[in-house]
Amino acid sequence: MASTDTEVRILIQSDALRRNCEDMLVALGVSAEDATTTVDVFIQAELMGEESHGTRLFLQILGRLKAGGDRAQTKIDVVMDHGAVATWDANRSLGQVVAARAMGRAIEKAKEFGIGFVGVRNSNSYTSAKYYSLLAVQEGLLGITYTNTSRKLMPPEGGHTPILGNNPMSIAAPAGKHPPFVLDMACTKAAMERILQAKERGEDIPADWALDSEGNVTTDPVKAIESGALLPFGGYKAFGLGMAHEVLSSVLFGGLLFCGDTKGFQPYDGAMNTSYSFQAINIELFMPLDEFKDRMDSMIETIKTSKRRPGVDRILVPGERSGGEFPKRLRDGIPLQQRVFGDLARWSEELGVTPLVE
Repeated sequence: MASTDTEVRILIQSDALRRNCEDMLVALGVSAEDATTTVDVFIQAELMGEESHGTRLFLQILGRLKAGGDRAQTKIDVVMDHGAVATWDANRSLGQVVAARAMGRAIEKAKEFGIGFVGVRNSNSYTSAKYYSLLAVQEGLLGITYTNTSRKLMPPEGGHTPILGNNPMSIAAPAGKHPPFVLDMACTKAAMERILQAKERGEDIPADWALDSEGNVTTDPVKAIESGALLPFGGYKAFGLGMAHEVLSSVLFGGLLFCGDTKGFQPYDGAMNTSYSFQAINIELFMPLDEFKDRMDSMIETIKTSKRRPGVDRILVPGERSGGEFPKRLRDGIPLQQRVFGDLARWSEELGVTPLVE
């Protein structure tokens, strides 16, 4: 399938996009505080160049709020809170809000006990794992998060029936001279959103991303979407890692195993039943924070100055590519697809809020 990508991009300043999205959430019954938290997750994704986790997914949240799949007013039940650990039931509240609060609770516990570990069940997608691990870094802590997903995507080695979600995770650590180390990855070679984007652009996908409905590898995004079977990035090893993430996000906290009854965000009135966990670790119980940052800098510099292969200009560490996009997009604006811009305009009209201006 040859590429037919001729889409027009519309540059929108992040503050304008933020206001528009917050206004729409408030119009759907979300509190102003929760709207700010929710939108911040999507804006960060856009500023980091991660369109697959940005405004296009925010539009799905609007659909779910309207249909009742996501609860507009946050309702969290504390199932257990003991020492350094806790379990929450989110009651289908907005995943971004619950996740930010849960990591906040893990941070509080880490400052008191040295480590905080909070699990959440019965929630909705929290979108971008790195957002929450970086909340811990902002407090001078190590941050870790695991999640399952609402769509079965990943077959076991040798199978072609999707069993697990792509079950992302993120680990973030502060550094000194360098930006924070930020690992954010799913267990499949590509997220379903990237395959959906390839379909929209009329592009093939790489041959090692997905299977068709008969269990054969495919480069056709349409067949990949129909089968819903995405390949793990490391065969049985990555599938095993996905199982470990299921244990640390769902099994341990009484969450629904193997995701909910939706395919991604749809149907909009369906329960996603997502589970996740958050860990924060107090570095200063092990060594002074500045010493830790110096050690992180040393590790990063050793990696970046190691010998490069022919044709490689520079070696990147996790988080560097997306972090480098941030200042450019903050200055110049976020390049929204024309279709996404149009969808925002239609939602703005329906909800009676001031639309974006080109």
